[in-house]
Amino acid sequence: MDSLKLLVNDLLGRETRLDTEILGQPLTLVITNRRELRRARKMWHETALVERMREALAEGDVLYDVGANIGLISLLMGRHAAERGLRIHGFEPEPANFEHLVRNIEANGLAGSVCAHRVALGAADGEVELFVRGKAGEGRHSITEARGSTASIRVPVRRAAAFAAECGEAPTVVKIDVEGAEGQVLAGFADLLASAPPRDFFLEIHSKGDHDRMPDGVTIGAWLGERGYDLAWSSARRSGEHRHYRARA
Repeated sequence: MDSLKLLVNDLLGRETRLDTEILGQPLTLVITNRRELRRARKMWHETALVERMREALAEGDVLYDVGANIGLISLLMGRHAAERGLRIHGFEPEPANFEHLVRNIEANGLAGSVCAHRVALGAADGEVELFVRGKAGEGRHSITEARGSTASIRVPVRRAAAFAAECGEAPTVVKIDVEGAEGQVLAGFADLLASAPPRDFFLEIHSKGDHDRMPDGVTIGAWLGERGYDLAWSSARRSGEHRHYRARA
């Protein structure tokens, strides 16, 4: 029924508002294509990651959701954010995804706890070329991989340390899923790790290409290890690996 409703609205050029359940949690999604619906329905692939993140989040935490896409992780983490005093910042530079991220936050009444930012996080402040593939919600846009892209756009990029200094909320928990640019994003945390290190990093490391490295060639695990983090958990998946790094006590 949801697919039929979406198809009709797609033909009429209208967005679809769906009340659904994802990983046992009721959510309202504002979507415009079947890819977004399929992505939401496949969130069971993310069950272990979501459960791990829920366990890690504590009262008063600040979560940076880097590579937020249309907001599924932010929505799942934000459902009880208000009563727990959580603050979530979702970073999504691709314009169509960002628009859907904002609408999904509003549709779920989370505007007081979840903030959307149309900016990429990276190793340096400025602008970067984002290679766009497919429609909104596909989650395959990348600043590192041009293959398969249908277009490219210039988007603003900030170091996490610079963003945190400006907004006044340094993260305690960070999730990064940016299609192979995880090392570049982490490099932008370097100054923050020296002054206000997050407690937890959740990463999706993609299997295609040499993506398990920092810009200087050091592996992500070694780089974080030198800065006081241990690998607390990992889970292999078809597209790569989920990892949880936690600061040493």
